[in-house]
Amino acid sequence: MRLRSSRRIGAIASAVLALSLLTGAMPATAQSPAPAPVSALVVTTTYPSIEVDPGGEATFPLSVLSPVAERVDLAISSAPEGFRTTIRGGGSIVGSVFTGAAEAPELELRVDVPDGAAAGSYTVVLGATAASGSAELAVDLLVSDSSAGSVALTTDFPALRGDSTATFQFTLRLSNDTSQELTFGLSGAGAEGWDVQVRPTGQEQAATAIVGAGESQNVRVTVTPARFAAAGQYPVRVIADAGDGRQGSADLLVELTGSYAATLGGADGRLNTSVTAGSSQTYSVLVTNTGTAPLTEVALSATPPSGWTIAFETETVAEIPVGQSVTVPVTITPAANAVAGDYVITMRARTAQVDESIQVRTTVETSQTWGFIGIGLIVLVLAGLALVFRRFGRR
Repeated sequence: MRLRSSRRIGAIASAVLALSLLTGAMPATAQSPAPAPVSALVVTTTYPSIEVDPGGEATFPLSVLSPVAERVDLAISSAPEGFRTTIRGGGSIVGSVFTGAAEAPELELRVDVPDGAAAGSYTVVLGATAASGSAELAVDLLVSDSSAGSVALTTDFPALRGDSTATFQFTLRLSNDTSQELTFGLSGAGAEGWDVQVRPTGQEQAATAIVGAGESQNVRVTVTPARFAAAGQYPVRVIADAGDGRQGSADLLVELTGSYAATLGGADGRLNTSVTAGSSQTYSVLVTNTGTAPLTEVALSATPPSGWTIAFETETVAEIPVGQSVTVPVTITPAANAVAGDYVITMRARTAQVDESIQVRTTVETSQTWGFIGIGLIVLVLAGLALVFRRFGRR
């Protein structure tokens, strides 16, 4: 009996030993370490030293930890003269914070540097007081030389060329090589009557551009020439002004090749004439250059009815300057068998750039000669009858 008990005890001991060895060989389940509790009140910031320009602003994110959930009062212990400091949380200026919430409150210390601050290092001390104790946080502001850093407007294509009816678009890069975010007012100027629009890319209505420190942003410039602007080169100036003496500018150039346009009409304003059958009539056309570039080698032609002859005094005008007109006489001769009525003649003025045409209504009238001949024949017939009646009447 004792032997059986000893064997059972040994078996149990072996099982326990094997289980313990197996358990020790298995890896422990990974667990996230619990945050270590703080033993005292602590105020920290991620970036305790920030570079800023005179007239600029520095923002320090704050973290407040305490050993117990409690109210912590915050105040500025010391700050340089003229520097404005505020503690902000939840979109408001705050003077205290409650610790121990599930999520840490978002706090920040904002320091406004005066415009006339000299270059150098300045320290602001934030104090925190609670039932568990007190703490301080010192942050440094490295005020840079006001002349340090620069802004610039640049483009790879400062000159564009095209017709005076076209709209020209430039893409510029606005670079802020300073230590602070800047807000730029954008403006542009061109020749009298020209429209120059300067906008941040993708912003149709914005008149300003916000560019972070050390960053850049594209700016689009849209230039619309004045109506009837003559061919030539026109400068356009674009300015990005940060309002603190920092200014970037770019000089652009638009070259207009001129626009080509013409009108064709009657010299006396009429688009109709008349001609007597069997004769010719002179009609004058007026060609006017209404574009902004000279018209050269203006060819004149006509499409008359069948059998008619149209002869221009000159079939090619060498040049018509901008805003001027040329009158060209045209001889119209209807066909010999043309009957009385209205006919349409198409006249055209054509260059390599323009093609204008008009339709002139031409009325063919019967010649008066045949009327006189008919009257003469009637008179002769009447005279002959009178002679016959006189001679045979006496008998």
